[in-house]
Amino acid sequence: MMDTALVFCHSTSLHFLGTSTHIQGSMDHIIASKEIQVERKHLLIEFRENERGRFLRITETAHGRRNAIIVPSTGIDVFANGVAEVLTLANKALPV
Repeated sequence: MMDTALVFCHSTSLHFLGTSTHIQGSMDHIIASKEIQVERKHLLIEFRENERGRFLRITETAHGRRNAIIVPSTGIDVFANGVAEVLTLANKALPV
C-alpha cells in the first residue's frame, strides 16, 4: 500500500520524493516519479530503491490491467540506449 494516493489525470506529473511503498514484505523508497498518459494508457515511471538496490519501474495501466517492467540501476543506460536505437531504426523505416 502506498503512503500517498495516486490520481491518474491527463498530463499530470507526480513527483513523490521520499515516499515509501510496502510491497510483499519489503519496503520500496520512491526517489522520483512521473506520470504520463498516452491515448488510453497511463504510464507511471518511478525510480525506486529497496534493500536490494536501486531500479527503474515503469507501470502501464490500461483497461483495468496493470503491467510493469523493472530495470536495475546498473542497466538503465543500456535500456535507454536500446530504446533510442529501436526508435531510430523505426523512424528510418517509416515512409516519408
